Amino acid sequence: MIKLTILAIDPGKHKFGYAVLSKEKEVLRQGTVEVGSLYSVVDRMVTLFNVKTVVIGDRTGGTQFFTTLRPALEKQGLKLSLIEEDGSSREGRGRFLAANRKGWRRLVPLGLQSPWRAYDDYAAVILGERYLDKLFPRCKH
Repeated sequence: MIKLTILAIDPGKHKFGYAVLSKEKEVLRQGTVEVGSLYSVVDRMVTLFNVKTVVIGDRTGGTQFFTTLRPALEKQGLKLSLIEEDGSSREGRGRFLAANRKGWRRLVPLGLQSPWRAYDDYAAVILGERYLDKLFPRCKH
């Protein structure tokens, strides 16, 4: 059985975050890299994880990323989609800090901490989860 995987991208002017997620929202790979690596990272993730859909945040640089990637991805038969990015950086920041509570950081409230590295990859995870939530809405009983 082929596993559904998506590549979510949180675009930016100088760097972007990416995350590969399964249908079950399992994060298979994530990272933050310079914009100049866009094609190579996308190509590598598509190949390694058999990605069929690429989701791009609709804010800073999103339209440019979409326009840049569209011809190559459509030629490969991949689906490309823009997704609402509102609040994803804030959520990604919180998730980054919560996931990295080791040592003395466990003692300091999250609201008083600052990320010590770029967390665009966590914002990309949020975007991927939003896309999957739209694609596979949960039944409410």
